[in-house]
Amino acid sequence: MNIRESLRNIPELVITKRLQMMNNNQLDEYVALLLSFVDSFPALEAEVKTAMETTDIKAVTKHLTSIREMLIGIYADELADECWKRLNSFDKDRPDKIEAYVSFLLSTLTALSIDIQVAFYKDEEEEESVSDTPSEPEKEDDAVKTILAVDDDTYSLDTFKAALKDIPCKIIGATSGSSALDVLNKLKPDLFVLDIEMPGMNGIELAAKIRAQGHTAPIIFITGKAIKEFVHECMKAGASDFIVKPINPQGAADRIQKFL
Repeated sequence: MNIRESLRNIPELVITKRLQMMNNNQLDEYVALLLSFVDSFPALEAEVKTAMETTDIKAVTKHLTSIREMLIGIYADELADECWKRLNSFDKDRPDKIEAYVSFLLSTLTALSIDIQVAFYKDEEEEESVSDTPSEPEKEDDAVKTILAVDDDTYSLDTFKAALKDIPCKIIGATSGSSALDVLNKLKPDLFVLDIEMPGMNGIELAAKIRAQGHTAPIIFITGKAIKEFVHECMKAGASDFIVKPINPQGAADRIQKFL
């Protein structure tokens, strides 16, 4: 899958027709804009969160306006339009309503940034012709799939399980890396969903042990960070996708469904 195809699969980017009309130079310019967004977002996110902590709505508005301009530049049209509508209502909204929207927006933008980074990472892997990745064994489509979900936060585990209530699958929960490895002595999951920041053994370390044991099923990491170096480390550890905290039930279900 080339970079054009990968970018088409990012739901926030409204670019299918635009990509068809782009020549290689225009595509390079667009890629530069996407990478600029990825590089700039963590700092902007931190500024927005600081402004929200001090209830400085003017500063929040200023930073979100900058983010909206970036969204327009990368053709995230629907997000940009929604941001504009919300900004225009901030003077009438209650602080708790503003806080809820800002939290939702930052979570969505984190997912967007990660998706962009994953698209470029996979494109680079294809160009380097990496062929030593173990292939997945074929499985019966009708078989109920097993998911091993690992998170030290039991509330997050419950939220994740609730998000998949309409998907026919068996979810095994573990609250630590060591307990997850105990589970692997008894079964072979079809999918791993790993929180990254856990005490003791973190998700990236657990992923390494999972692969060392010969398990080749896809790994989805749960994270709240879109920092480039962090995402790259996860991809090197075997990430197939990411779910962003706080967990959006529908978004999580959509991402999980792709691997079942």
